[in-house]
Amino acid sequence: MIARPDPPAGVDPAAAGSGDPARRAELARRLSVIEERIATAARTAGRDPAGLTLIAVSKTYPAADVVMLHTLGARQFAENREQEAGPKVTMVTRELAQVSGDPSAGGGDGLAGAGVAPGAAADPAPGEPNVIWHFVGQLQRNKARSVLRWADWVQSVDRSALVGVLSRLAVERGRQLSICLQVSLDSRSDSRGRVGSVVADSGRGGVDPGELPALADLVDEAPGLTLRGVMAVAPRGEPARPAFERLRAVAERLVVDHPQATVISAGMSSDLEAAVAEGATHLRIGTALFGERPGVP
Repeated sequence: MIARPDPPAGVDPAAAGSGDPARRAELARRLSVIEERIATAARTAGRDPAGLTLIAVSKTYPAADVVMLHTLGARQFAENREQEAGPKVTMVTRELAQVSGDPSAGGGDGLAGAGVAPGAAADPAPGEPNVIWHFVGQLQRNKARSVLRWADWVQSVDRSALVGVLSRLAVERGRQLSICLQVSLDSRSDSRGRVGSVVADSGRGGVDPGELPALADLVDEAPGLTLRGVMAVAPRGEPARPAFERLRAVAERLVVDHPQATVISAGMSSDLEAAVAEGATHLRIGTALFGERPGVP
């Protein structure tokens, strides 16, 4: 099983951030099920479950749910809409400061992680109350400044224009921001029905794999940014496993020139097993943890 950190000293995990007891019990059950799925998938693939990172995608769900999951052991969370994420991060950070009894954990307005060194490369150590926040949505340049107020990672960098903006803002704030390059896994068939080149035409973002090396070099040279690896979403209407196999090949080529870029962020509630089988290191789980999101893309 994936290890769960202990709560801060002196904190009753049954009471801290409990909110609605029924909701907390539901989240605990869902978290246990997901941890077991991940562990089973890892063992099936001959991998160590401890080498996998669970990221709880908390979009559309309230700060109270994040706090409850935190008391249950979750430490990494993701949002895809800045306008929702900013206020939520502030609320979560202040609540966790009260739970831990450490005012310094509040981070003022909750920006750039709850007491975490901004953009820290290491995950929180077991027992620490820290939270790492990931931005996983399509990022517009005019929203970058707001995102950098709270995000430790941006996983959706897919064009050179974003690199310059993020680098400049990170330097301004004295940040070291972790970056994943979003890769398009969409494919199309040629006139003979054979799968042709991968193209970024889904509207979901992502750089064409052929353009990834140049973008990776740009990030690696940009002050304030740390290239961590790749991120992708399985294409709609296609089996996930072949798509993640393509991502794995892209990641293996990337790490030759950028040895530190070992992260493969792939796999969601419906396809995490396929992602683990193809080497995913970070799993972005939303629906299976929080429940269905009616009407949300």
